[in-house]
Amino acid sequence: MEIAGVVLAGGQSSRYGQPKMFELFAGLPLYKHSLNALQENQLQPLIVATNAGLQSKFPEDKISIIIEDRPHQGPLSALQNTITNFPQVEWFFVVASDMPYINADFVRTMLTFIDDRYDAIVPKQASGIQPLASLYRRTALPKATLLLQQNKRSMKVLLEQLKVCYVPYEDECTTFVNINTQLDWSQTVEKKSPTNNFTPNEESFPKMGENSE
Repeated sequence: MEIAGVVLAGGQSSRYGQPKMFELFAGLPLYKHSLNALQENQLQPLIVATNAGLQSKFPEDKISIIIEDRPHQGPLSALQNTITNFPQVEWFFVVASDMPYINADFVRTMLTFIDDRYDAIVPKQASGIQPLASLYRRTALPKATLLLQQNKRSMKVLLEQLKVCYVPYEDECTTFVNINTQLDWSQTVEKKSPTNNFTPNEESFPKMGENSE
């Protein structure tokens, strides 16, 4: 079974003012933290989903670049485009390019929840879900395509139509910190060592039939 690692790096960064995925954090561009976490778990292929204007800024060998058919349409469009263009892959580990604390241990833990009963495996905190640090199975493609045809681009709406395994994380977990604004960036740079605080709790996992049509 092939499991691809996908870094979403095609956003406009409109609130940040410049392409945020290239800001340096701990000596590396932000997107490299996401890419390295996937690579250290031997996920193949490694994919960067971006737009034509940023393509040349990703110099890594042994990665596939997927260019958005229509740029700046959001992560659902990027996910649908990626799944469509890699028909041999069954699961896609999708990570945003602006999450400095994503790491290999997090990816490794999430991979243990892969199960053919589900279309997606998604971290969940009391404050909300984390669809841009999640696994999606090929079976999610028809729903994603239909939503885009209906001009709906919400990842949350997609998940409402899938069979999802939600993996519980504490709210204090910094793994899912992402950068949207210059203020976010300044506060992140000042942070001390992140904590992952993974909290496995089998009673929190969905029973079959939950979150499915």
